[in-house]
Amino acid sequence: MSKLVQGKRAGVNLSLMDLVVAVSCLTLSGLAYAEAPADPFASSNAPTDPFASGSDASQSLAKEEAKPSEYSVLTQSVSAMTYLQLNDINQDHAFNPNLTQFNEDKQLNALDYGAKLNLEDSLVGLSARTRLLAQYEVQDLFASSDERTDSDELKALEAYLNWYSKDYQWQAQAGRIKTEWSNGFNWNLTNLLRPYRDQPYSDQDELLQQEGWMMASLSRNQGDWFYQALVAELEDDDLTKVSYRANQQYVLRLGYQGGADAELILHKLPGQSLNYALSVSRLLTDAMTLRAQWSLQHQRNQADSSLLADYNGTGFDESTQSAWQQVLLGAAYTTESGANFRLEYLHSEHGFNDGEWDYISSNSDTAFTNINSGLGLSADYAYMGSALDSLNFAQLRQNYLYFMYSSPLSDGLWQYRQSVQLNLDDDSQLHRLELLKSWNANLTSRFQFETYQGCSDCEYGLNPNENTLRAVFKWDV
Repeated sequence: MSKLVQGKRAGVNLSLMDLVVAVSCLTLSGLAYAEAPADPFASSNAPTDPFASGSDASQSLAKEEAKPSEYSVLTQSVSAMTYLQLNDINQDHAFNPNLTQFNEDKQLNALDYGAKLNLEDSLVGLSARTRLLAQYEVQDLFASSDERTDSDELKALEAYLNWYSKDYQWQAQAGRIKTEWSNGFNWNLTNLLRPYRDQPYSDQDELLQQEGWMMASLSRNQGDWFYQALVAELEDDDLTKVSYRANQQYVLRLGYQGGADAELILHKLPGQSLNYALSVSRLLTDAMTLRAQWSLQHQRNQADSSLLADYNGTGFDESTQSAWQQVLLGAAYTTESGANFRLEYLHSEHGFNDGEWDYISSNSDTAFTNINSGLGLSADYAYMGSALDSLNFAQLRQNYLYFMYSSPLSDGLWQYRQSVQLNLDDDSQLHRLELLKSWNANLTSRFQFETYQGCSDCEYGLNPNENTLRAVFKWDV
């Protein structure tokens, strides 16, 4: 899983989300994939991003290919991507008193292979599907050999059996499956399955975020209504180090598709009360869509126990809150020329409120000063480590605004996209500029620049990078 903080601490490699890398994306002709995590700067209403496997084009293909093919036994495809990112490191990081060396660059090469095997000779409506990822990455590519690190990965992102009844009203699936129940949003509120693959936010170029969950699922379509029940494996969270009492989680989904699309999700974790999520989307005109999502969970996404615990003789009066809500309101508008605009507001109780953040900032300043002056104790080092890790889990604060503009696709197949994400609690900002180009039927590219602005103890001012430049090239076979 991609993480925000990545570097080297005490000789051990740590993770860093903003050293984002080259990966390969597969849109399989004749293969229905579960959709990829939404790009935080892409809209399902925007012109197709040639790099987004969750784009409109691939989603439409997936819906078509959801029904068993009568014309081919085996369909397969391979995509290759190379990715290079250069980082302008944040040299004055308030959570890092020279304990972690942030990576200055990262490069990754990857192959993404997918296949669908039609098994109708064995059982009508049955097919087998798989998606394999092989990648090799190098961090600090331009540094000395002592500082350079590399790693490789071979993983099955998806591998499952899929069955449809003759009338396509029933569907059963079993195996490793990637679900996506929150497409088209900058933030994902309704995909409640744990552990999360896309923290602190989803990155369309990080295919490891698209790894599925082992599950068995049964779905029923009846007119405008659909129903789904599934049981999924509950893995320990390598990011938050959370372990659970049992290794299963359960989901019930109820949805309606009509004048307004609506969906209710019930999610059960062992030892907890039910979690809920609700999504509503309404097409007002051919050009404008309104969206709303809400979730209530009984486990906070931000791991606050170590940051709000007693430190240096002080303590924070933690609330007795046992459930945390999130609300997302959004609107998307498309002009006749094909330009797209999107505006979204997020309120999340999972983030720290003003009192909690003041306490964390004060303690971090104390620990930073003690360590820098050579007086640091084990408690200071532990607090700094917890503060730095908090950047990986979810949004740090509670109120956010997001705006995105995407230009029409030009005759030469160029596209420009610009977005800004505002933390309304501390006024820090994340800006992203993207230039996309389709060169021919096989080759596409994307050039991306990000800049993080904010005070030293503001969310985007705490990013390990001040600026990043990313170049992605993808070849589809």
